[in-house]
Amino acid sequence: MAMKKTEKKIRLKIISLIINVDMILLINPKTTKPTEFQTDFFREPNLGILYLAGILEQNNIPVEILDLEQYSGLEPEELNKIIIEKIEHYEIIGITSLTNTFYLTKQIVELIKKSNREKIVVLGGPHVSFQYNEILKTEPLIDFICIGESERSFLELTNLLIQNPPNITNSQAFGREINAIKGLAYRNLEGNVIFTGLPDPIDIETIPLPPRYLLSQENFYYKVASVIINRGCPNACSFCSRQKLFPKTRIRSLASILSEIRDIISYQTYNYINFYDNINIEKKFFQNFCRLFIDNKIKIPWGCELRVDSITVEDATLLKEAGCKLIATGIESASLKVLKNNLKYQDPKRVLSGIKHLKAVDIPIQAYFVLGLPGETELTFQETLNFIKELPLDANDKINYFVATPYPGSRLWDEQEHFTINIIEYDFTKYDCQHIIFETSDLSVQKLEKLFNISKDIEQFFRRH
Repeated sequence: MAMKKTEKKIRLKIISLIINVDMILLINPKTTKPTEFQTDFFREPNLGILYLAGILEQNNIPVEILDLEQYSGLEPEELNKIIIEKIEHYEIIGITSLTNTFYLTKQIVELIKKSNREKIVVLGGPHVSFQYNEILKTEPLIDFICIGESERSFLELTNLLIQNPPNITNSQAFGREINAIKGLAYRNLEGNVIFTGLPDPIDIETIPLPPRYLLSQENFYYKVASVIINRGCPNACSFCSRQKLFPKTRIRSLASILSEIRDIISYQTYNYINFYDNINIEKKFFQNFCRLFIDNKIKIPWGCELRVDSITVEDATLLKEAGCKLIATGIESASLKVLKNNLKYQDPKRVLSGIKHLKAVDIPIQAYFVLGLPGETELTFQETLNFIKELPLDANDKINYFVATPYPGSRLWDEQEHFTINIIEYDFTKYDCQHIIFETSDLSVQKLEKLFNISKDIEQFFRRH
């Protein structure tokens, strides 16, 4: 009997070791501002890691998520303790990263490699997709970077790593197999950065629904679910990296979107859904999307991003009937010169018309403006302020003013000379649209600071009224 118990323990230990080696941990660094946490608008984590988790599960690869957004009020030491305890059980760890939170990603990587240098760290996200060369040259602890859409490349890389013992990963044969996976960057045996080429666009209908049940249920504070309805964008705004990250625009099927809405409702924890990005890229899709809520009698409140310059009376009425509670829209500037200079082809007169139609049916507006885009002057800034005064906004509406930020991957970053901007700040922790990153021949840092203070006063005015 004692022998059988011993054998059973050994078998369980072996099974445990196999599972631990094969299991993948995906980490979302803490990015929410303290003022946003545990409010009615506390949003889900980056959907990228949820999609990756769904792909791994679909392929029978055990995966867990460590969402550091779910641990509030902890000191850095306490948070580090949680990370250290969690990573102990995993050999492959994926981390997502934004530009202004990349420093947090680096801290997590250091903790991982300090615990065990043999653990494999894979990064993904927009920032590392565009900065992979610089990162791999200066950050020796990072093993692989997934570029752009990573559902296929991360799965193939994971399968390859699981099938090969750690000591094999330094072989030439392993290198040949790695090079066959599109969408990866890594250092070869000579220490040179290798990029395997851009991945082919994903068929978004093949991606499973985000497995929200993998988020910690003990610390589940999320009230707002995020749903991505498309990838890519037909526009070419100078300040956006979306077009480069997703070169091909694809819109999900209504059936897929409806399945995700029903999945979210089934959790009975969410009280709101945000839909991204720009739901009226195609007119017919937009109309059918709204009718989806009406025909299926979906009652959960929702909001979305869209372009208001094409909104008609009929569109506004349809949005209202469908239960839309908020429209977020990028207006950026009221100067046609500034808009055209930054490839934002939008007529402010039509923007005003669209907002009037939405306010006529009492749909709240969250209007986004950008200060300091190339071509901006003190006169164009005043032109925008005058435009804001014309908008029929009320106490239910908000205005957000952001500083133009040249995120890696955007045209502002890639074509600095063309836009004649002078980047004065390369500290990525300040790339949060609240710090002045570049100046132009028209606006010095001092002038930008003055105008930004005025823009913040405008924000506060709408919050008070």
